[in-house]
Amino acid sequence: MKLHNFTSAMRIDELDQEDADIDWFAVDSQGHVLHVASGGGILPESVAASQEVLLELHQYFLTLPDTTAAEAAAVEDGAEQAGGYQSFARYARRGLFSFEKTRLHERADTRYHLVARPVVPLLVSQLPKPLAQLLSRTQLPEAVVGFRQLDVTRIL
Repeated sequence: MKLHNFTSAMRIDELDQEDADIDWFAVDSQGHVLHVASGGGILPESVAASQEVLLELHQYFLTLPDTTAAEAAAVEDGAEQAGGYQSFARYARRGLFSFEKTRLHERADTRYHLVARPVVPLLVSQLPKPLAQLLSRTQLPEAVVGFRQLDVTRIL
């Protein structure tokens, strides 16, 4: 397993952030793992700092076997649906709480909504230690359980 050094990593620039729907990951105060689809929004600096680390986490979560069922969340009023439920459910079936940007490609809008939640949440403590350390660089200072909406300005 590779571990990348943040100081020599390639940063994701603002133009790439605005033009792409980037899947990124965080951990909450209880150790639950979140998946967030950026929808052209601004990434937390801890995520934007390293394209390589983001790719490493992305590959890990996509190769995890499905372990549980996923539950769909109610769509919020005013939310645009981009990829449909299945792309978010694949993360939820692997134990991640899966969010998408509420207003797609509105860079300054920092609101996201829950699309799918896991029946059995994955905890950061269940991950290989090197990946847990990478993931722990991006943290939500409260528990995600019960969240229907997320403001990414709360992510450290």
